Amino acid sequence: MGLKRLLLVFAVLSTVFFTGCWSSREVNTLGITVCIGIDKAENGYLVTKQIINPRAIASDKATTESPIVIYKAKANSMAEVTSRFMTQSSRRIYDAHLRMVVFGEDVAKDGIQNILEYFARNYEFRTDYYFAVARNTTANEILSILTPIETIPGIDMYNSLKMSDEGWAPVKSIRIIELVNSIIADGINPVLVGIEISQDRISPRSTDVLKQSGDYKWLKYTELCAFNKDKLVGWLGEDESKGYNYITGNVKNTVEYAYIGQVKVTYRIINARAAAKVNLVDNKPAIEVEIKVRQNIGSVEGQFDVTSEENKQVLNEILASKIKLLCEKALDKAQKTLKTDIFGFGEAIHRKYPKVWEKIKSDWNDKFLDLPVSITVEAETIQLGEITKPLFLKEED
Repeated sequence: MGLKRLLLVFAVLSTVFFTGCWSSREVNTLGITVCIGIDKAENGYLVTKQIINPRAIASDKATTESPIVIYKAKANSMAEVTSRFMTQSSRRIYDAHLRMVVFGEDVAKDGIQNILEYFARNYEFRTDYYFAVARNTTANEILSILTPIETIPGIDMYNSLKMSDEGWAPVKSIRIIELVNSIIADGINPVLVGIEISQDRISPRSTDVLKQSGDYKWLKYTELCAFNKDKLVGWLGEDESKGYNYITGNVKNTVEYAYIGQVKVTYRIINARAAAKVNLVDNKPAIEVEIKVRQNIGSVEGQFDVTSEENKQVLNEILASKIKLLCEKALDKAQKTLKTDIFGFGEAIHRKYPKVWEKIKSDWNDKFLDLPVSITVEAETIQLGEITKPLFLKEED
């Protein structure tokens, strides 16, 4: 559905849902927020709102106007910011269709608890928007970038994160309920995906808009960042982000590759499941992570017959070893560098051995660093692709 049609549907539905409601608003008096960025400012926050420009979107004629309007305001609290935005806009800013919240890295390091309290308390916000952390830039800069495919950058960020979560292992999407729960709960800490401005330039939609808005650049999602409660403590690399998602069972579909000698094999992961089992060894908890992966063969670059049962087993073992290594990297980073339980191992101990957990929860941050964790991975090849043998496999004489 095109954006013009979407706005038309919104206008029609609003006559049904807003009529007679104490908080009803005429649609043509609203400025619809699609993205909010929050950076650190002196004694408070710098909040950026990305608002749909209805004139640029609704017009049937070509326009050089930007599809969005950017508002910025500084305030001591998030609630105060809402009032300060009233001094900048002739339209009532409407937040119910928010798609993304982007934290500046400085804000995330200081703590996001008070910000989340504001979003959770405000009746106008729904719960279906995603969170990200700006990397190597500010949230304000992220929101100021025009995207090449979607007219509205905030919608582009939302759709891109949703697709990446379903098809690329280093990425994870998270909404407010899961984020708050992972901060409040004992024995688990949250992660958020990073977003950055790429250095690659791309073709703009029109030269007129380019002159007005500056160079077009990509926004892209990067690796995950780890928190201890509500404070950011560091970043995972790409391999470590993959390993985290395998351990926590967040991988839906993705691509992996491995070498068998000089032959490069690409796998399409179609299903991945993980379970963390808790055992007591000398009355101390230990974790066993069992991961089961099902995959198809995407490509075979070299001389390797994938049809033989022996070679199929090799394919499975090589992939299992690769995924295990990714998981071990993530575990090592969490225990030795980040020093935060992002996997929820403490929560698993709490569920199975609540009495044991009561004894160790007060210093779980220290206990986690030495927690024994074993990882096993089982891989199963389901399909070899449209062709069974490599297209240019040389037959032995």
